[in-house]
Amino acid sequence: MTSMNEPASTTASSPTHQSQAEARATSSMPNINQLSLEHNPDIFTIICCNDSFQLALDHSTISTLLRVCKRVRPLLSSKVPRFHSWWRNVGLWRPNGSLRFALTPSEQIALSLHCEYEGIADRSWLDNQADLGNATALFFLAWIHQIDLDSQQSVNKHKQEAICQQIFLYLENAAKGGHSRAQYDLAGFYLNGIEVDKDHTKAAELYRGPADRGIPQAQVALGRCYEIGKGVEQSYDTAIEWYSKAADQGSEDGRLHIVSLRRWLSFIAHGVGQSDVDAFNHWQEVSTQSDDPVIKSIATHMVGWMHYLGRGTVQDKQNGVKIIRENKSDVFKLGEDECLAYWSSTSSDSPVACKFFNLCQMGSDRDWLCRHLMAICVFLGFGTNRDPEKAAVIFGQLANDGHSDSQFWIGVCYLSGFGVSEDYEKAFKWFGKSADQDNSYGQWCVGYCYYLGEGVPQDGIKAIEWFRKSAEQGNRYGQYFLSVLYQDGEGVPQDIDTAIFWLYKAVEQGYESAIIKLLQLDE
Repeated sequence: MTSMNEPASTTASSPTHQSQAEARATSSMPNINQLSLEHNPDIFTIICCNDSFQLALDHSTISTLLRVCKRVRPLLSSKVPRFHSWWRNVGLWRPNGSLRFALTPSEQIALSLHCEYEGIADRSWLDNQADLGNATALFFLAWIHQIDLDSQQSVNKHKQEAICQQIFLYLENAAKGGHSRAQYDLAGFYLNGIEVDKDHTKAAELYRGPADRGIPQAQVALGRCYEIGKGVEQSYDTAIEWYSKAADQGSEDGRLHIVSLRRWLSFIAHGVGQSDVDAFNHWQEVSTQSDDPVIKSIATHMVGWMHYLGRGTVQDKQNGVKIIRENKSDVFKLGEDECLAYWSSTSSDSPVACKFFNLCQMGSDRDWLCRHLMAICVFLGFGTNRDPEKAAVIFGQLANDGHSDSQFWIGVCYLSGFGVSEDYEKAFKWFGKSADQDNSYGQWCVGYCYYLGEGVPQDGIKAIEWFRKSAEQGNRYGQYFLSVLYQDGEGVPQDIDTAIFWLYKAVEQGYESAIIKLLQLDE
């Protein structure tokens, strides 16, 4: 690489010593697209598509470098295939002929110049280059170790930790050498606390380097830092600026991040006109088109709520609940059980949890749903510190404003003694207010209180009545408890066929308790 750069640098800095032919060659601006067709693509890439060259050289200098490249083409044409042969021998080539992970053409050329072994899988030449501080070799070794780790499922935990530590060290040294993608990958270690304590400030600093050098993934990641205020001061405007830089380079991920953030702003009328229809349509777009697990999960969750409440689209409660339930994953842990019924609890400080909480908090003073969802996050410790007392205050305020889902949740607080003193009578009162607004979860819990005699005298007939109202709205909890009462003959004559009918309804919606009950009946 040095031999390629030095002559060109001298020529470019001393135009008075150029020959007339050289002067004519460099006097006009070359057409970059045209040159890419006239020269070997790999050679052209190392000159014109490398970050450092783009920042440091003008068109005249590039023109001279291309002539130098033409003279070294025979050397490269023999070494690049040798490097690819070595790549295959060490198992880094997919069956379809593509590389297991991406190296730019310029990086492949840089490594191929040092690849001395053909037909064998010896890595010593690569280790030697890493020892000399070759940033590309260090990055390459990090990914080779990651592939080895992914392919060795039976490796013991101690060895896995040792490999992860080695990957971190390779990336750290490559990042110090200015390798953009190593900086990007290393930022993820700091962001998620892998092999190092979590450090959002360090992660943002590492993202900034490759983002400034125009790498779209880093621009999106840095935009996300500004959006959630992790490692940098929160700024939605700056977040959109970075997303826009990525989108301007054709990044669909960048564009969809802009769409996602702007829809929240539209939903809560922050700087733009409020529009449920726009919010729904764009959340739907992100939900169906994005590959980013963070914004896709959040957008899909909100699409579910919009269907459930009939905001921006025709109300379809069952479809909304189904979307919320099926959207739950290891990435986004809020489903029906956690968000609508409080039948289970989860906490998380993952990036998606923090982003969701911050978005809800941003709109908490403008839209009741954002405030309600923020309270759920606070209650569960999802993306923020868990604080049931604070959540109960918010639920109580929204319940007094007449929101049936918040009435259900303050009922849960009183029933369980979370954030308030346990009080079954108050719990029943709030469940009743929610049920009177046709909320199927409120109806289910009114039936539950009658069934167990909590806050109200035990009454099997009334329990059946309220469970039926909930079940007929498609609520799987109401369906399950209605089945139990028919099976046991409580409040109604025992009827196994009707019990199984309602049990199947709950099973069809994946309710685990119903599945277990059905298996017991089959036995």
